[in-house]
Amino acid sequence: MIGGSYIASEVAASLTEMGSQCTMVMMEPVALSRSFGPEAARYFHDLLIDHGIQIHSEDELERFEGADGRITKVVTKAGRELEADAVVIGAGVTPDVMLARSAGLELGERGGIVVDSRLQSATPGVFAAGDVAEYESVVHGGRRIRVEHWDVAFGHGKTVALNMLGKRAVHDAVPYFFSDLSDWAAIEYVGPAYDWDREVVRGSPDDGAFTVFYLHEGHLAGALTVGRSDDLQAARRLIASGADVGDRADAFGELASNLDEI
Repeated sequence: MIGGSYIASEVAASLTEMGSQCTMVMMEPVALSRSFGPEAARYFHDLLIDHGIQIHSEDELERFEGADGRITKVVTKAGRELEADAVVIGAGVTPDVMLARSAGLELGERGGIVVDSRLQSATPGVFAAGDVAEYESVVHGGRRIRVEHWDVAFGHGKTVALNMLGKRAVHDAVPYFFSDLSDWAAIEYVGPAYDWDREVVRGSPDDGAFTVFYLHEGHLAGALTVGRSDDLQAARRLIASGADVGDRADAFGELASNLDEI
């Protein structure tokens, strides 16, 4: 597997469970750290290793070698030579906005089609939903976000359908996504937290059940959980309300007592 994020980690876990020997080559020092930060991601990184997956961090693909139309070796920029029967590249994608660009629609900083809180572009009657939609999120103070997950796309589709019928519905759902590492860990997340300056942990990674709350300038920006799904209900509420927990940081740091107190 080339890459250290969701696709590479998911495929490595699934193929390992099916009996294959898997190796990951990634630029990150810790698998999944770009989304979750190094401390939380260390749990998943170690979990992959504990199940027999080899991980080569802070390295990059140099070239493939093979014969008769098949790959037999992966060579990295650090000089590693790794035997391979097959390669899966999970190194990120860009949204296909060729049609939108050709039509003259505005594209955003995150590569998506710029739409408002009702998922309508600047051209009346033209909407965008799913991975390509860079939309004005009312639960993020009007900041434009783009999320790649089927649950978000499913919700976008309903909002767009309502607005095509003239309902003028604002898309106000807190984005949610999940990722499974075989049956070793079920990851759930609400956010997204593109930036954060503080992490608060409820539960313990050592017990395999924990939630990490990501705070940015006194507000909850996102929450990651394994084995504590109920925590996400409070996280959604805090993200949607935009509640300032800055003056209650100590209380927030004691979330193990009662989330409803925040």
